[in-house]
Amino acid sequence: MILNRVLDFERSQSVNSLISIFSIVLLGVLSVVVLFVAPVLLGAMVEYLDFSEAQAGYIISAELAGMAIATFLALFLARRSNWRVTLLVAMSCMIAGNVVSFFVSDFSQLLKVRFLVGIADGVSMAHCVAIIGLTRNPDKTFGFWVTGQLLFGSVGLYVLPNLFPVFGYSFVYLLVAVLMVVMLFFLRFLPQKGKDTGASNEIDGSIAISRRLIIYGYLGLAAILVFYVGQYGVWAYLERIAGHSQLSPQAIGKALSLATMVGVVGALSAAMLGARFGRLLPIGLGMMVSLISMTMLLGQVESREYVIAACAFSFTFNFVLPYLMACITKADVTGRFIMLTNVASGGGLAGGPALAAILQEQSGYDAVIWAGVVFTGLSFLLIRYLALYDSRAAELE
Repeated sequence: MILNRVLDFERSQSVNSLISIFSIVLLGVLSVVVLFVAPVLLGAMVEYLDFSEAQAGYIISAELAGMAIATFLALFLARRSNWRVTLLVAMSCMIAGNVVSFFVSDFSQLLKVRFLVGIADGVSMAHCVAIIGLTRNPDKTFGFWVTGQLLFGSVGLYVLPNLFPVFGYSFVYLLVAVLMVVMLFFLRFLPQKGKDTGASNEIDGSIAISRRLIIYGYLGLAAILVFYVGQYGVWAYLERIAGHSQLSPQAIGKALSLATMVGVVGALSAAMLGARFGRLLPIGLGMMVSLISMTMLLGQVESREYVIAACAFSFTFNFVLPYLMACITKADVTGRFIMLTNVASGGGLAGGPALAAILQEQSGYDAVIWAGVVFTGLSFLLIRYLALYDSRAAELE
């Protein structure tokens, strides 16, 4: 009875309805909640659980690695099972994993639990992205998706540093579990099945063109992977970089919250600008500003410099990201690339903090920043091909 009310198999809700879009955004927020509060979570693990900064980075990376690996499971399930059932199982595992995390303070145990939670996160996230690809205007939906995540993250970054001293570090997992229980009641507004991936997006029957687009697609996935490694390695340690410069926790929290709000402006700016000037030019300009913002964080940073650098960094990341996702969606000749972006982004999100943790231990925070600069520059070389991939697909429509 309860299961039927939650899943409501008889309901055939339009994926373009307002309630469905809201459900997609809520699912996208809760599936990757750790990403957007990672800087304060990392700092809290160091302060309240006595983890080293490297151990805290590994905890974040473990969950993100689970998300990346889970995409292959999601690809298998997407064509064989009811999407609402799959999401119900994934969300139930996420709820259970977060409740367990509330009671765990041992590093090795928490590492394992968060990895398993990451697998459930990944299945949920892959289906969320695939559902966005089914909407009438995926660019607009991606904009709402990113905006919802950033708004949630900005609130978390601002509020959590003040709540940790009162409730302790682990309460955040219990809070997420409660929110996920609420999400269960919105599953009925999501589709039960996707398109036939073998028939979607036929390209004029040209095998040669399809193969070329597939090659561009893999280069695009590589660009997303490298982009995330460079960007998220710096983002995960952004709070610690400021702490190393002796900025107060309150000032850091406010700066990061403001930066996340500026990120919302970046995502909305990309949605409003669209492809009016193509995609390569906005991506190139965004990358350039990002590189400048990261170099501003080198050495000892003053409070004003930190706020400017953090805001510029967040703006450009969220300005570039919708372009990357829209390119993949527009040129997906196989119907599977959109889910594979979860592997690319998840792998980059996991690899970024892990690489940053190693560099921080060996060479300090400047090495973390320079790694972000190098990987971001490398991603632009690959992003060129992603933009060509998208323009070629547009010519064939």
